[in-house]
Amino acid sequence: MKWKLRFGAALGNTLEYYDIAVFAAISIYLSAELERLGYVQATEMIWGIFALRFLIRPIGGYVIGRYADNAGKKSALVLTSLITGIATLCMALLPIQLLGTYTPLVILILQLALSFSFAGEFPSLVIYLLNSAKNNERGRVSSMAVGSSVLGIIISLGLVLTLQSNLDEETMQSIGWRIPLFLGVINIAVSFWFRSKLPSQPTMSNKLYKINWYLVFHVILLTIPGTVIFYAQNISTSLILEYLKIGEYKNIYAISLSGLLLIFMTFCGWWTDKYSSSIKVFKAGVMGMVLFSAPLYFVLNSDILFFILLSQLLMTIYSSMILCNLSAVLADYSNGQVTILGIGYNCSAAFLGGITPLMVNYLSDFNLAFVGGFIAICGLAFFISYWLPKSKSLELN
Repeated sequence: MKWKLRFGAALGNTLEYYDIAVFAAISIYLSAELERLGYVQATEMIWGIFALRFLIRPIGGYVIGRYADNAGKKSALVLTSLITGIATLCMALLPIQLLGTYTPLVILILQLALSFSFAGEFPSLVIYLLNSAKNNERGRVSSMAVGSSVLGIIISLGLVLTLQSNLDEETMQSIGWRIPLFLGVINIAVSFWFRSKLPSQPTMSNKLYKINWYLVFHVILLTIPGTVIFYAQNISTSLILEYLKIGEYKNIYAISLSGLLLIFMTFCGWWTDKYSSSIKVFKAGVMGMVLFSAPLYFVLNSDILFFILLSQLLMTIYSSMILCNLSAVLADYSNGQVTILGIGYNCSAAFLGGITPLMVNYLSDFNLAFVGGFIAICGLAFFISYWLPKSKSLELN
């Protein structure tokens, strides 16, 4: 497959993760809206909605995964773009005054619809891209799949930061927080058009369609390190900014961190294809995650800016090694079946993707080292999977 078609397919993933990051970025404005409605713990409620939305992901992974294996991965990608566009438009037009105290319920329903779509979007994209990838380009293709998610986060954070810099607080609270959502609708429409032009791929035969639950369990364990690192590095950054003594750099810290991660992932993809393999680089990254997360997060408590930035740089290096190769590793363990990847990936995301921001928020009140300890423990899931006997149908690069 030509690279321009791969970029077109990944564009939808960029825009869907844009929506995830926008929700996190505008959370303070949604919390303020709920406080006006009389909800005392509005912030906890918004992040609780963020966590609850993950509960539907295993269902979305199964339903859209089955659809992708039966009707085709291209059809599944088009479907997820359609669902995401409708739900995002509804969020942008959310009539808070009309809904009153029902606003949190409606936000939850819309976020569940988005989460259902996301659950099938990423697995369909990963299998679609890696099915046609040669051995010497799997690292770059894998990096592009997850890197597109990071790019979506960078765009959303940059847009919200620009709006906050040019609009006063009152305008941001009244209409400003809706602007990124309206732009997201336009972006999803563009994605829908690109994906409708993609070439179709063969569907799974009935013989291969039976779900191998042993492989699903492997995918669950392998997804845990990637999910936790992704949400800790990109979504939860805003939660720990108040604990970092970085002065005026706070305004650009989150977007700079995601940008650095994307650069490192791009380089890591090239390096993996040229000198190593996805599973080896992924394993090395997880080892760094387990060994160094707690001490490096402890250093974030430092008063010295140099040590804070150095520790963040080191975390970004092993995070890029994990995220760069996550897609390729998961595709190998899924045997080309979107359903297997959809169920396993989303079970893991439902359990840890949703609670990671909550854990970061809670543990940061004690010490950032506890956040690192939580991340390190989650990394051990990979070694459990790695040491388990492999299925006969599984062949790793």
